[in-house]
Amino acid sequence: MANEEKPKNFFTLFFKDKKKVIILIVILVLAASAIAGYFVFGNKENDKNKIINNVNGSKEVLVRRYIDGVYDVKENQNLYPVGLMIENLVTVRPQAGLDKANLVYEALVEGGITRFLAFFSISEPIDAIGPIRSARPYFLDWAKEFDALYGHVGGSPEAMSLISKYDIFNLDQFYDSKYYWREKTKEAPHNVFTASKFLVFALRDKEASSLGKYDPWLFKDDKDLSLRPKDEKNITIDFSSYSYKVEYKYNKEENSYLRFQGGEPHKTTNDKQISAKNVVVQYVKTSLADEGRLRMETIGSGKALIFQDGEVKQATWKKEGRETRTRFYNENNQEIEFNAGQTWVEIVPSDREITYN
Repeated sequence: MANEEKPKNFFTLFFKDKKKVIILIVILVLAASAIAGYFVFGNKENDKNKIINNVNGSKEVLVRRYIDGVYDVKENQNLYPVGLMIENLVTVRPQAGLDKANLVYEALVEGGITRFLAFFSISEPIDAIGPIRSARPYFLDWAKEFDALYGHVGGSPEAMSLISKYDIFNLDQFYDSKYYWREKTKEAPHNVFTASKFLVFALRDKEASSLGKYDPWLFKDDKDLSLRPKDEKNITIDFSSYSYKVEYKYNKEENSYLRFQGGEPHKTTNDKQISAKNVVVQYVKTSLADEGRLRMETIGSGKALIFQDGEVKQATWKKEGRETRTRFYNENNQEIEFNAGQTWVEIVPSDREITYN
Protein backbone atom coordinates (compact mmCIF):
# COMPACT_ATOMS: atom_id res chain seq x y z
CA MET A 1 0.00 0.00 0.00
CA ALA A 2 2.95 2.32 0.68
CA ASN A 3 3.85 2.34 -3.01
CA GLU A 4 0.20 2.80 -4.18
CA GLU A 5 -0.13 5.88 -6.45
CA LYS A 6 -2.42 8.62 -5.17
CA PRO A 7 -5.56 9.36 -7.23
CA LYS A 8 -5.13 12.20 -9.70
CA ASN A 9 -7.83 14.89 -9.83
CA PHE A 10 -9.13 16.53 -13.05
CA PHE A 11 -6.79 19.56 -12.92
CA THR A 12 -3.69 17.43 -12.37
CA LEU A 13 -4.55 15.29 -15.38
CA PHE A 14 -5.53 18.30 -17.52
CA PHE A 15 -2.42 20.38 -16.98
CA LYS A 16 -0.09 17.45 -17.66
CA ASP A 17 -1.44 17.52 -21.22
CA LYS A 18 0.29 20.49 -22.93
CA LYS A 19 -2.20 20.52 -25.81
CA LYS A 20 -5.07 20.96 -23.38
CA VAL A 21 -3.23 23.78 -21.63
CA ILE A 22 -2.80 25.59 -24.94
CA ILE A 23 -6.50 25.10 -25.77
CA LEU A 24 -7.48 26.52 -22.39
CA ILE A 25 -5.29 29.59 -22.88
CA VAL A 26 -6.79 30.20 -26.33
CA ILE A 27 -10.32 29.92 -24.91
CA LEU A 28 -9.52 32.37 -22.12
CA VAL A 29 -7.98 34.87 -24.56
CA LEU A 30 -11.00 34.69 -26.86
CA ALA A 31 -13.39 35.12 -23.95
CA ALA A 32 -11.47 38.16 -22.69
CA SER A 33 -11.47 39.67 -26.18
CA ALA A 34 -15.21 39.18 -26.50
CA ILE A 35 -15.86 40.88 -23.16
CA ALA A 36 -13.54 43.77 -23.99
CA GLY A 37 -15.15 44.11 -27.42
CA TYR A 38 -18.58 44.34 -25.85
CA PHE A 39 -17.57 47.20 -23.57
CA VAL A 40 -15.56 49.07 -26.22
CA PHE A 41 -17.60 48.57 -29.37
CA GLY A 42 -20.92 47.84 -27.70
CA ASN A 43 -20.80 51.13 -25.85
CA LYS A 44 -20.02 53.00 -29.06
CA GLU A 45 -23.07 51.46 -30.66
CA ASN A 46 -25.17 52.45 -27.65
CA ASP A 47 -23.97 56.03 -28.11
CA LYS A 48 -25.42 56.01 -31.62
CA ASN A 49 -28.70 54.27 -30.87
CA LYS A 50 -31.59 54.85 -28.53
CA ILE A 51 -34.05 52.21 -27.39
CA ILE A 52 -37.60 53.30 -26.57
CA ASN A 53 -40.54 51.37 -25.17
CA ASN A 54 -43.68 51.64 -27.28
CA VAL A 55 -47.17 51.77 -25.79
CA ASN A 56 -47.79 48.16 -26.82
CA GLY A 57 -44.79 47.01 -24.81
CA SER A 58 -42.46 46.44 -27.77
CA LYS A 59 -39.02 47.99 -27.99
CA GLU A 60 -37.84 50.14 -30.87
CA VAL A 61 -34.29 51.08 -31.75
CA LEU A 62 -33.81 54.65 -32.97
CA VAL A 63 -30.71 56.04 -34.67
CA ARG A 64 -29.38 59.55 -35.15
CA ARG A 65 -30.26 61.12 -38.49
CA TYR A 66 -27.23 62.10 -40.54
CA ILE A 67 -28.51 65.57 -41.34
CA ASP A 68 -29.41 66.84 -37.85
CA GLY A 69 -28.64 64.14 -35.27
CA VAL A 70 -32.26 63.73 -34.18
CA TYR A 71 -33.21 60.20 -33.13
CA ASP A 72 -35.45 58.58 -35.72
CA VAL A 73 -36.30 55.19 -37.19
CA LYS A 74 -33.59 53.48 -39.21
CA GLU A 75 -35.23 54.12 -42.60
CA ASN A 76 -35.02 57.90 -42.00
CA GLN A 77 -31.37 57.92 -40.94
CA ASN A 78 -29.89 59.04 -44.27
CA LEU A 79 -32.63 60.17 -46.63
CA TYR A 80 -31.41 61.95 -49.75
CA PRO A 81 -31.30 65.69 -48.94
CA VAL A 82 -32.86 68.59 -50.81
CA GLY A 83 -31.44 72.13 -50.64
CA LEU A 84 -33.80 75.02 -51.49
CA MET A 85 -33.06 78.71 -52.06
CA ILE A 86 -35.57 80.68 -49.96
CA GLU A 87 -36.12 84.40 -50.19
CA ASN A 88 -35.85 86.79 -47.23
CA LEU A 89 -36.98 90.09 -48.69
CA VAL A 90 -38.92 92.04 -46.06
CA THR A 91 -42.07 92.16 -48.17
CA VAL A 92 -42.27 88.36 -48.59
CA ARG A 93 -42.15 87.49 -44.90
CA PRO A 94 -43.29 85.23 -43.34
CA GLN A 95 -41.80 82.33 -45.28
CA ALA A 96 -43.29 78.86 -45.47
CA GLY A 97 -41.60 75.69 -44.25
CA LEU A 98 -38.40 77.12 -42.74
CA ASP A 99 -39.31 75.75 -39.32
CA LYS A 100 -39.27 72.25 -40.86
CA ALA A 101 -35.75 72.55 -42.29
CA ASN A 102 -33.01 70.41 -40.74
CA LEU A 103 -30.21 72.86 -41.52
CA VAL A 104 -30.24 76.45 -42.81
CA TYR A 105 -27.47 78.65 -44.23
CA GLU A 106 -28.04 82.41 -44.27
CA ALA A 107 -25.81 84.68 -46.36
CA LEU A 108 -25.89 88.11 -47.91
CA VAL A 109 -26.78 88.67 -51.53
CA GLU A 110 -26.84 92.03 -53.33
CA GLY A 111 -28.37 95.12 -51.74
CA GLY A 112 -27.75 94.05 -48.15
CA ILE A 113 -30.52 91.44 -48.38
CA THR A 114 -29.93 87.96 -47.00
CA ARG A 115 -31.08 84.69 -48.54
CA PHE A 116 -31.44 81.18 -47.15
CA LEU A 117 -30.30 77.79 -48.36
CA ALA A 118 -32.49 75.40 -46.39
CA PHE A 119 -31.79 71.66 -46.36
CA PHE A 120 -34.59 69.16 -45.91
CA SER A 121 -34.54 65.45 -45.28
CA ILE A 122 -38.07 64.67 -46.36
CA SER A 123 -39.35 62.46 -43.53
CA GLU A 124 -42.67 64.23 -42.89
CA PRO A 125 -45.25 66.12 -44.97
CA ILE A 126 -44.59 69.83 -45.56
CA ASP A 127 -47.48 71.59 -47.28
CA ALA A 128 -45.52 74.59 -48.58
CA ILE A 129 -41.90 75.77 -48.76
CA GLY A 130 -40.90 79.15 -50.12
CA PRO A 131 -40.80 81.61 -51.72
CA ILE A 132 -38.13 79.88 -53.82
CA ARG A 133 -35.63 82.28 -55.41
CA SER A 134 -32.54 82.35 -57.58
CA ALA A 135 -29.10 80.78 -57.20
CA ARG A 136 -25.84 82.48 -56.28
CA PRO A 137 -22.36 80.91 -56.77
CA TYR A 138 -21.32 80.48 -53.13
CA PHE A 139 -24.55 78.68 -52.21
CA LEU A 140 -23.57 76.02 -54.75
CA ASP A 141 -20.56 75.09 -52.63
CA TRP A 142 -22.78 74.27 -49.65
CA ALA A 143 -25.27 72.38 -51.81
CA LYS A 144 -22.44 70.38 -53.40
CA GLU A 145 -21.02 69.16 -50.09
CA PHE A 146 -24.31 67.29 -49.59
CA ASP A 147 -24.65 66.43 -53.29
CA ALA A 148 -28.18 67.65 -52.58
CA LEU A 149 -31.01 68.10 -55.05
CA TYR A 150 -30.72 71.88 -55.47
CA GLY A 151 -33.99 73.76 -55.95
CA HIS A 152 -34.03 77.34 -57.25
CA VAL A 153 -35.60 79.69 -59.81
CA GLY A 154 -32.86 80.62 -62.26
CA GLY A 155 -29.88 82.51 -60.91
CA SER A 156 -27.10 84.97 -61.58
CA PRO A 157 -25.20 84.41 -64.87
CA GLU A 158 -22.17 83.08 -62.97
CA ALA A 159 -24.26 80.72 -60.85
CA MET A 160 -26.09 79.34 -63.88
CA SER A 161 -22.82 78.59 -65.67
CA LEU A 162 -21.33 76.94 -62.57
CA ILE A 163 -24.33 74.66 -61.98
CA SER A 164 -23.35 72.66 -65.05
CA LYS A 165 -19.61 72.92 -64.39
CA TYR A 166 -19.97 71.68 -60.80
CA ASP A 167 -22.39 68.93 -61.86
CA ILE A 168 -25.04 70.17 -59.44
CA PHE A 169 -28.05 67.87 -59.03
CA ASN A 170 -30.34 70.53 -60.41
CA LEU A 171 -34.05 71.33 -59.91
CA ASP A 172 -34.50 74.68 -61.65
CA GLN A 173 -38.09 75.92 -61.79
CA PHE A 174 -37.43 77.29 -65.28
CA TYR A 175 -37.06 73.71 -66.57
CA ASP A 176 -38.79 71.64 -63.89
CA SER A 177 -41.88 73.74 -63.29
CA LYS A 178 -44.13 70.76 -62.50
CA TYR A 179 -42.42 70.44 -59.10
CA TYR A 180 -43.37 74.00 -58.17
CA TRP A 181 -46.38 76.29 -58.28
CA ARG A 182 -46.94 80.03 -58.41
CA GLU A 183 -49.11 81.40 -55.63
CA LYS A 184 -51.76 83.60 -57.28
CA THR A 185 -52.18 85.80 -54.21
CA LYS A 186 -48.54 86.95 -54.41
CA GLU A 187 -46.66 88.97 -57.01
CA ALA A 188 -44.04 87.44 -59.29
CA PRO A 189 -41.17 86.71 -58.94
CA HIS A 190 -41.81 86.26 -55.22
CA ASN A 191 -44.54 83.67 -55.57
CA VAL A 192 -42.83 80.34 -56.36
CA PHE A 193 -43.40 77.54 -53.85
CA THR A 194 -42.93 73.81 -53.57
CA ALA A 195 -43.97 71.09 -51.12
CA SER A 196 -42.57 67.84 -49.78
CA LYS A 197 -44.75 65.71 -52.07
CA PHE A 198 -43.32 67.44 -55.17
CA LEU A 199 -39.78 67.04 -53.88
CA VAL A 200 -40.35 63.32 -53.32
CA PHE A 201 -41.62 63.04 -56.90
CA ALA A 202 -38.59 64.98 -58.17
CA LEU A 203 -36.17 62.67 -56.35
CA ARG A 204 -37.97 59.69 -57.82
CA ASP A 205 -38.20 61.07 -61.36
CA LYS A 206 -34.56 62.13 -61.41
CA GLU A 207 -33.53 58.71 -60.08
CA ALA A 208 -31.81 59.98 -56.98
CA SER A 209 -30.06 57.51 -54.76
CA SER A 210 -32.17 56.25 -51.87
CA LEU A 211 -29.41 57.36 -49.47
CA GLY A 212 -27.51 60.59 -49.02
CA LYS A 213 -23.88 60.75 -50.12
CA TYR A 214 -22.37 62.93 -47.41
CA ASP A 215 -20.64 62.42 -44.07
CA PRO A 216 -22.56 63.60 -41.01
CA TRP A 217 -21.34 65.97 -38.34
CA LEU A 218 -20.85 64.73 -34.79
CA PHE A 219 -23.88 65.03 -32.52
CA LYS A 220 -24.53 64.88 -28.80
CA ASP A 221 -27.34 65.15 -26.28
CA ASP A 222 -28.32 68.50 -24.79
CA LYS A 223 -26.55 69.66 -21.67
CA ASP A 224 -28.56 68.90 -18.53
CA LEU A 225 -30.95 71.65 -17.42
CA SER A 226 -29.13 72.10 -14.12
CA LEU A 227 -25.87 72.88 -15.96
CA ARG A 228 -27.29 75.50 -18.32
CA PRO A 229 -26.61 79.19 -17.62
CA LYS A 230 -29.17 81.12 -15.58
CA ASP A 231 -28.51 84.58 -17.00
CA GLU A 232 -29.92 85.90 -20.28
CA LYS A 233 -27.99 85.00 -23.44
CA ASN A 234 -28.40 86.93 -26.69
CA ILE A 235 -26.72 87.04 -30.11
CA THR A 236 -26.95 89.98 -32.52
CA ILE A 237 -25.81 89.97 -36.15
CA ASP A 238 -25.99 93.24 -38.12
CA PHE A 239 -25.94 92.07 -41.72
CA SER A 240 -26.86 95.47 -43.16
CA SER A 241 -29.99 97.55 -42.43
CA TYR A 242 -32.27 97.14 -39.43
CA SER A 243 -34.65 94.96 -41.46
CA TYR A 244 -31.89 92.36 -41.76
CA LYS A 245 -30.66 92.58 -38.21
CA VAL A 246 -30.75 89.04 -36.81
CA GLU A 247 -31.08 88.24 -33.12
CA TYR A 248 -31.19 84.98 -31.21
CA LYS A 249 -32.44 84.76 -27.64
CA TYR A 250 -31.56 81.70 -25.59
CA ASN A 251 -34.37 79.68 -24.02
CA LYS A 252 -32.93 77.76 -21.08
CA GLU A 253 -35.83 75.33 -20.60
CA GLU A 254 -35.93 74.32 -24.27
CA ASN A 255 -32.15 74.69 -24.67
CA SER A 256 -32.73 76.49 -27.96
CA TYR A 257 -32.28 79.90 -29.57
CA LEU A 258 -35.39 81.83 -30.62
CA ARG A 259 -34.78 83.72 -33.85
CA PHE A 260 -35.74 87.38 -34.51
CA GLN A 261 -35.46 89.58 -37.63
CA GLY A 262 -35.88 93.34 -37.74
CA GLY A 263 -36.86 93.35 -34.09
CA GLU A 264 -39.72 90.89 -34.66
CA PRO A 265 -39.98 87.17 -33.93
CA HIS A 266 -39.07 85.27 -37.09
CA LYS A 267 -42.21 83.23 -37.66
CA THR A 268 -43.32 81.06 -40.55
CA THR A 269 -46.73 81.02 -42.23
CA ASN A 270 -48.01 78.56 -39.61
CA ASP A 271 -47.26 81.22 -36.95
CA LYS A 272 -44.41 79.17 -35.47
CA GLN A 273 -41.31 81.04 -34.35
CA ILE A 274 -38.07 79.56 -35.64
CA SER A 275 -35.99 77.98 -32.90
CA ALA A 276 -32.46 76.63 -33.43
CA LYS A 277 -30.60 74.11 -31.29
CA ASN A 278 -27.25 75.41 -32.59
CA VAL A 279 -26.26 78.76 -34.05
CA VAL A 280 -23.00 78.90 -36.01
CA VAL A 281 -21.38 82.16 -37.04
CA GLN A 282 -18.98 81.40 -39.89
CA TYR A 283 -16.70 84.25 -40.94
CA VAL A 284 -15.76 84.23 -44.64
CA LYS A 285 -13.80 86.58 -46.87
CA THR A 286 -16.30 88.55 -48.93
CA SER A 287 -15.76 90.82 -51.94
CA LEU A 288 -17.70 92.35 -54.83
CA ALA A 289 -18.16 90.35 -58.00
CA ASP A 290 -19.78 91.32 -61.30
CA GLU A 291 -22.79 93.65 -61.35
CA GLY A 292 -22.48 94.43 -57.67
CA ARG A 293 -23.02 90.81 -56.66
CA LEU A 294 -20.94 89.23 -53.93
CA ARG A 295 -18.21 86.62 -53.95
CA MET A 296 -17.46 84.53 -50.87
CA GLU A 297 -14.53 82.23 -50.16
CA THR A 298 -16.28 79.14 -48.88
CA ILE A 299 -13.39 76.71 -49.42
CA GLY A 300 -10.42 76.91 -47.07
CA SER A 301 -10.59 77.83 -43.41
CA GLY A 302 -11.47 80.68 -41.10
CA LYS A 303 -12.85 81.67 -37.73
CA ALA A 304 -16.22 80.68 -36.33
CA LEU A 305 -18.35 80.94 -33.21
CA ILE A 306 -20.51 78.05 -32.03
CA PHE A 307 -23.50 78.82 -29.81
CA GLN A 308 -25.11 75.90 -28.00
CA ASP A 309 -26.32 75.06 -24.48
CA GLY A 310 -26.29 78.78 -23.67
CA GLU A 311 -22.53 78.92 -24.21
CA VAL A 312 -20.20 80.12 -26.95
CA LYS A 313 -17.16 78.28 -28.29
CA GLN A 314 -14.34 79.93 -30.22
CA ALA A 315 -13.88 77.72 -33.26
CA THR A 316 -12.35 77.25 -36.70
CA TRP A 317 -14.12 76.12 -39.85
CA LYS A 318 -12.45 74.04 -42.55
CA LYS A 319 -13.66 72.97 -45.99
CA GLU A 320 -11.03 71.17 -48.04
CA GLY A 321 -12.88 71.07 -51.34
CA ARG A 322 -16.20 71.79 -52.98
CA GLU A 323 -17.53 68.27 -52.36
CA THR A 324 -16.31 67.93 -48.75
CA ARG A 325 -18.32 68.91 -45.69
CA THR A 326 -17.58 72.12 -43.85
CA ARG A 327 -16.42 71.04 -40.40
CA PHE A 328 -15.94 73.00 -37.22
CA TYR A 329 -13.20 72.54 -34.63
CA ASN A 330 -12.67 73.87 -31.12
CA GLU A 331 -9.53 75.53 -29.80
CA ASN A 332 -7.99 72.08 -29.16
CA ASN A 333 -8.60 71.13 -32.81
CA GLN A 334 -11.30 68.65 -31.80
CA GLU A 335 -14.36 68.48 -34.03
CA ILE A 336 -17.40 70.19 -32.54
CA GLU A 337 -20.30 68.01 -31.42
CA PHE A 338 -23.63 69.66 -32.22
CA ASN A 339 -26.89 69.32 -30.34
CA ALA A 340 -29.46 67.29 -32.21
CA GLY A 341 -31.97 69.48 -34.03
CA GLN A 342 -32.11 72.45 -36.38
CA THR A 343 -28.83 74.33 -36.93
CA TRP A 344 -28.54 77.81 -38.44
CA VAL A 345 -25.21 78.70 -40.05
CA GLU A 346 -24.85 82.47 -40.31
CA ILE A 347 -22.32 83.39 -43.00
CA VAL A 348 -20.78 86.70 -41.93
CA PRO A 349 -18.13 88.77 -43.81
CA SER A 350 -14.79 88.41 -42.03
CA ASP A 351 -14.54 92.14 -41.31
CA ARG A 352 -17.92 92.22 -39.53
CA GLU A 353 -18.37 92.01 -35.76
CA ILE A 354 -21.28 90.49 -33.93
CA THR A 355 -22.30 91.03 -30.32
CA TYR A 356 -23.26 88.38 -27.77
CA ASN A 357 -23.27 87.75 -24.06
